[in-house]
Amino acid sequence: MKKRWTRLAAGVTAAVMLAGCGAGNSKQQDTKDTSAAVQEPAESNGPEGEKVTIRCSWWGGDARHQAMLNAIELYQEKNPNVVVEGEYQGFDGYYEKMMTTLSSGTAPDVMLFKKEWLADVQGAKHYLADLEQLPADTSTLAEGLLEKSGMYKGEAILFPCTVTGQVMYVNKDFASTFGVELDKTYSWDEFMALGQAVHEADGDAYLMTADIDVLNRLIIPAYIGQMTGGSLVNEETYELNFTKEQMEEAFQLILDLYDSNTLEPFGEGAVFAGQMDQNTKWVNGKIGLLLDITGGLAKYKASVSSELDVLPIPRNQDAKSSGVDFAGNTGFCINDNSAAKEEAAKFLDFLLNDPEAALIIKDNYGYNSTSTAIKALEEKGEVDATLKKAIEIAQPDSMTINAISINTELETVRKDILQEVIYHDITPAEAAKEIVTQYQELLSELRD
Repeated sequence: MKKRWTRLAAGVTAAVMLAGCGAGNSKQQDTKDTSAAVQEPAESNGPEGEKVTIRCSWWGGDARHQAMLNAIELYQEKNPNVVVEGEYQGFDGYYEKMMTTLSSGTAPDVMLFKKEWLADVQGAKHYLADLEQLPADTSTLAEGLLEKSGMYKGEAILFPCTVTGQVMYVNKDFASTFGVELDKTYSWDEFMALGQAVHEADGDAYLMTADIDVLNRLIIPAYIGQMTGGSLVNEETYELNFTKEQMEEAFQLILDLYDSNTLEPFGEGAVFAGQMDQNTKWVNGKIGLLLDITGGLAKYKASVSSELDVLPIPRNQDAKSSGVDFAGNTGFCINDNSAAKEEAAKFLDFLLNDPEAALIIKDNYGYNSTSTAIKALEEKGEVDATLKKAIEIAQPDSMTINAISINTELETVRKDILQEVIYHDITPAEAAKEIVTQYQELLSELRD
């Protein structure tokens, strides 16, 4: 474990150094760290009039940032002895920042996290607090959600803030123009035939775009899951759940998606990596579909003039599952070294369980995870119909990917090899062989 943490910490340090030395670009504004403390109240009604200050960090776009700041303001009105400092930025660099601040003892009290980071963080040191020992009510979560998404080695360390699954967002105007059926589950062959037909009809149009993270984290695990019915790695034995031949087939699928012109050329889509909603062709109606988690609906709706609909991920008839990872893969954690854990937990409970907070935050994280939030939103007619449909589409025949399968090191290995495949530096067969070798080496270290 120590060996793994040393390697991971070195990678984080390098990433931070590179970020500091990088030249400015058009994405700088989206990844810029912005901190804001809502103005302190004039009076304090806390014990002995003492003020408590806690820090809360998250990533997201402008709508999420503003919703969170408004929720913080409401919390401070209800708790005038508490000052909550909001720290927010784009997704790029967020993980590295959290790892660095945790290891240096400067991390925020409340942190937005992804499930896939839990093993890296808590496996290195007990950085995250057990929520069951704090005043944060997780009983309002959907049945089994905490167990699927928030537990690590018997402790509840992540409070999911949304229920998510993967769907395809569809521009309805594009669908009408190019004959995309909105009540159909496409096979992969049907999907690529449609993509080819779209590009033949309009040489400037593509059925879909995808950045490297979508290809690596959403399509490949989904396709493997469709063949195997489960995660890439057995969480009990740390052994592979896929064969070299199955991984080769998944890599070949990616090439076929590009060769059929179903996907926008990789280099063109890469310009908008992590920002598919800003892709010029998508904004202008020349790309019809985006594959992402259900929590992305708000930003995709805001980016186009057309109405959006949702479709399930393509799957072949003999698929053992939909390949969709349906769980609560994003949520909030409490810094176990916080000097104000109790107050941090109270604030977290407010964010996810208070009806007034729910009406402020709405669906800025996706479909809400708690019964109290859903009830408050439904009573006010604030549950987005398209988002509800997305959840209904994503859930049937889905699976839950375990934490070890989305370990950061494993995903980085696969991402690097996938890029070599896309650039035709290696064949899918060579890539699959390399994946098996490197996965087995890393899993041996992780198991030990």
